[in-house]
Amino acid sequence: MGKRVTILDVAAEAGVSRQTVTRAMNGMDDIKDSTRRRVLDAAERLGYRPSRFARNLVTRQKQHALGLVVASFDNPYYTDIAASVLAVAGERGWQVMMAAAQDDMDPVLVMLSSHVDVVVMHVGDAGAEPRGAAGGLPIVYLEAESPLPGAHSVELDIESGIVEMVAALRERGARRFGMVDSGYLRRTRGSYVPTPKRRWFEREAGEQFVGAAVGEESIAGGGRAFGELLEAHPDVDAVLVFNDLMALGAVQHARARGIDVPGAVRIVGIDGLALGEAVNPPLTSIALDSRGLAANTLDIAEILARAEFAGLDPIHRKVRSKILWRASA
Repeated sequence: MGKRVTILDVAAEAGVSRQTVTRAMNGMDDIKDSTRRRVLDAAERLGYRPSRFARNLVTRQKQHALGLVVASFDNPYYTDIAASVLAVAGERGWQVMMAAAQDDMDPVLVMLSSHVDVVVMHVGDAGAEPRGAAGGLPIVYLEAESPLPGAHSVELDIESGIVEMVAALRERGARRFGMVDSGYLRRTRGSYVPTPKRRWFEREAGEQFVGAAVGEESIAGGGRAFGELLEAHPDVDAVLVFNDLMALGAVQHARARGIDVPGAVRIVGIDGLALGEAVNPPLTSIALDSRGLAANTLDIAEILARAEFAGLDPIHRKVRSKILWRASA
């Protein structure tokens, strides 16, 4: 993740004391203009961004802040996550800054880096490399464990929910399983790569897995992909959809064409959005514990705060999912 430039690095570069750097960075009067300029030039060369922790020492404040970066606020899943983070952070006295970075996270991270103590990222790819744009701030990835060195994470255990769902669908008579998967990686990397959700689902369905269709992560995209799946595999009787937003499109598509849900085909989403109640029949979903995700995220942030946001060995937490049974399955 790279080493964050510290006030000591700036002091060494400028040939002054740490106290002089503090006075220069905070605009204090008892310092020569030439010395102030030397310090500021050194800070600019090194890419130094004063940490909120350091500023709090000067101002004697103790409030911390985290930056939450999500892929997009167009998907209500991310707004649910943001609402939970805001609620838990407020209970614990943390401030929150939020931003969306669907296409390019670097400008967002640069903007946040001088205003927060820790960055929390939920951008769909825990392997995304910030390339130093976070200025050495500690980063917590949400949904999956990050392979990046020094990165912390809170993993959503979707796999166990999929295992439980396949078993439950079999008990309800399902024998031909299909999936509507996300085309996000196809759009960003040039070719379709099956998501972990598809790999887990296909493994559990085994020989009863009949095929998959790929769509954009939207209601319309889910509806189109669901139609393609039915055209290629008209005998499919249980469909797992990558997320609830796409699954809403699948239910709408089935209703528009007079397909009985769940009589002819069972439809299951992933997320557990309250919006799933707005379709007919209401959407069954593998529900994610957004409150638990937020609580574990703030736990990690507070551990980092007690360590003065120094580099720590990666902290990893896992939050389980549960089945939210409604009428679509």
